[in-house]
Amino acid sequence: MCAACVASVALSGPLDARLTFSLDGGKCWSCDFPTAASGSVIRVRAAYTIADSWERRDVICASIKTDKPFASHTRKLDCGGYEQRHAVYWKSSGENGDYVWNLDTKGLSMGTQMFMLEIGYWRQDENGKGCEYISDSQPFYIKLQ
Repeated sequence: MCAACVASVALSGPLDARLTFSLDGGKCWSCDFPTAASGSVIRVRAAYTIADSWERRDVICASIKTDKPFASHTRKLDCGGYEQRHAVYWKSSGENGDYVWNLDTKGLSMGTQMFMLEIGYWRQDENGKGCEYISDSQPFYIKLQ
């Protein structure tokens, strides 16, 4: 059951991210989309592997987004929607790793809420300038009761 879930929330291509969720502050993790009480804080972890063989890569950036305001969003987007950047917004793309957010659902109505994980990095040319942005996004769902 869990393997099918991981496939449904994994990014493909040069980035491979696997989402897991915790309702107990990070003691236990599940790949199943969570169901929680309205106003709960849900930990969201995106563990990523970079399969891109491009030798010169800049930083990995990641955020989670949705179209409704929620308590832990860090900025309103110009194009509409709300984003929660990680406290450490970027990391070196030279190594694999993960990001963990405390997603505070206060402000969201009950029912199923859709979020998007966005993760990406810049390929660098021989002069160290960003020449191509590699990114992917993947939806995930939280059911609030």
